Amino acid sequence: MIQNLIRSRMAGYLKQAELYGNWRSVWAKHVWWTREAIIGISNALPSTQTTVAKLLKNPIEMGNLLAPYYPDRTVRKFEELFTTHLSMGGDIVTAAKVGNMQRVEELTKQWYANADDIARFMASINPHYSESEIRKMMYEHLRLTLLEASHYIAGRYEESISTFDQIQAEAQMMADYFAKGITEQFPNSFR
Repeated sequence: MIQNLIRSRMAGYLKQAELYGNWRSVWAKHVWWTREAIIGISNALPSTQTTVAKLLKNPIEMGNLLAPYYPDRTVRKFEELFTTHLSMGGDIVTAAKVGNMQRVEELTKQWYANADDIARFMASINPHYSESEIRKMMYEHLRLTLLEASHYIAGRYEESISTFDQIQAEAQMMADYFAKGITEQFPNSFR
């Protein structure tokens, strides 16, 4: 009897650890392929289209982590919001590369509005997600990504890499937050 209880608890802990690891993996890909897209767009590399296509698969990977817990329409809405997030980021880098700062400013406002939409949506699907906390994390993610891109475009590569290190750490924190919310909302799935 006790052995079965221990096995059951261990299985739950392993499932929880797997969820955290999977969220960390998709966020690591998110920031890595974003960096690759920044480099590709900034240098008009022939690999840019392939890189962006790979990056745009990331919202689907994230959606797959939500799929066991949420209805299909919720997962699709999440994917749509994060695809918009990525597309806007690419548009901002493209505008910055050609020096169209008015367009950068317009797109940046829209990008932050998309972050608001993401925060509102996530809080609406899970009572353990705080809209203000997700907004704060998303705003920091955007701020750092803009800084990373501006450093890279200006040829300040060391600063760009240093900023990327901050982005990676922040992304892991976001990954853990998303995973934690799922484990709190669906505790029976992890017992």
